[in-house]
Amino acid sequence: MKKSSFTQKLFQNNYFLLILALVVSFGIWVYMSMNSVNDTNVTISNLPIQTELSDNAKELGLQVFSGDETTASVTLSGNRTMLGQITESDLIVTASASSVSTTGNYTLPVSATKANPSSNFQIVSNTPSSINVVVDYFKEGTFTIQDGLEYSVKDGYYGSTSMPYKELKISGPQSEVMKIKKVLARASISGELTEDTEVSADIVLFDENNNELPQKLLTLSFTSMAVKVEVMPEKTVPLKPVFINKPSGLDITEDMIKIEPSSILLAGPKEVLDNVKAINIEAIDFSLLKNEKVKFDALSFDVLESCKNLSDNSTVSVTLDLSAMTAKQFDVENFTVEDLPSEYKSEVSSKSITVTVIGPKSEIDALSAENITAVINAKEANGKVGSVQMPVSFKFSSASSCWAYGTYKANLTISKV
Repeated sequence: MKKSSFTQKLFQNNYFLLILALVVSFGIWVYMSMNSVNDTNVTISNLPIQTELSDNAKELGLQVFSGDETTASVTLSGNRTMLGQITESDLIVTASASSVSTTGNYTLPVSATKANPSSNFQIVSNTPSSINVVVDYFKEGTFTIQDGLEYSVKDGYYGSTSMPYKELKISGPQSEVMKIKKVLARASISGELTEDTEVSADIVLFDENNNELPQKLLTLSFTSMAVKVEVMPEKTVPLKPVFINKPSGLDITEDMIKIEPSSILLAGPKEVLDNVKAINIEAIDFSLLKNEKVKFDALSFDVLESCKNLSDNSTVSVTLDLSAMTAKQFDVENFTVEDLPSEYKSEVSSKSITVTVIGPKSEIDALSAENITAVINAKEANGKVGSVQMPVSFKFSSASSCWAYGTYKANLTISKV
């Protein structure tokens, strides 16, 4: 009990505790000092490898391009405390290219040195011990990106590729850039597509023999991109002839007209295709048609902007056979003026006009000049007064299948009311 009381009083004494703390701290310091003097090895990683050409090579425009490792690891030996303070700035890793003066492929030795020669540590080794480089002139080129997507769509659908970029910049050694003959955005999509799909496509380079080229020495403005495959349903749509100045009573029967092709294949949004019943062909003017068989080649037709024409044809030919019709000339004396503003009045200077009328024989035989009216359109006068020539069209009171062949004008005297 007396011993326990003495120990308890001892640890309650502040002076004793202070001396005990000093003794323990000194012991720990001695232990750490004894261990810190021991040599050890440390490896520093991710050190950049510096490659320098001679001044002469630089003046020639040569540059070093490396596809191998561009960083190194260096193993050091020395005092544990000293090595713990080493940073990247204390080491210099170089690949010697001082003897290089021409283009080509070279294997350069890699070595590590101290940034401060008096530093108290030793360099044991470095990895890699050498690197492969290409010495060449710098070249940059712009290349068109071709569609290299592989996919299939379900029957009755059409797929098209939409790429966000059409061109790609590539730079690097001149000898490598000049090998590039084709650039593809390549990707593969499985299954049969029925709706729009987006995929990431890799940029792939090919030479003139269609061999894939490595990219390790090249710098690309991008190496992949999101490519969209737009999938739309298809529909076969008939082509419809359009006529102007065609008589209202004349029916164009199947034996009178031939359209080649008679239809085209369209792809487009479903809601658009559902409303497309036919595609109109470029209009044919009946006033230019005689009673004969005539063929119109390369007539255009309009496709909605949201649709795509999948057919091989961008134009159509129309053969119109009017040889069964009859032609006859009439001297027309009946005139009327249309589209003249109310503040003007007019007087027809022409007393008669000779017109060639074409139509079915039965209507032509029954037609007389009294049943024909020459209609002068005064709209083109545009406020002119005096004697003017205006275009003329014709109305037939008893021949709904007949039309006037040719263009006609008549003299009209216009004055203000």
